[in-house]
Amino acid sequence: MNSTIQDVKVSKVGTVLQVEDGIARITGLGQVMAGVLIEFEDGTVGIAQDLEENNVSVVLIGEYHDIQEGSPVTATGKIAEVPVEGSRP
Repeated sequence: MNSTIQDVKVSKVGTVLQVEDGIARITGLGQVMAGVLIEFEDGTVGIAQDLEENNVSVVLIGEYHDIQEGSPVTATGKIAEVPVEGSRP
């Protein structure tokens, strides 16, 4: 019996519901965690913040004027990080 093992990559894809004042509301990302980076179709990145039952609020980083309602977004699975230089005693 031949068996084939395939790598399966689970992609969390959602849809933009609304964009206003640097915040995007996304549907379809029910399993995403707060702090996860979200990538938009135009390359803009945001951070998932307010997790509600039917949608997620994403704080947009940078320009967001090209993001359209209905556009797809992808949860990267990466947590937002801020590099820290040096350390204080």
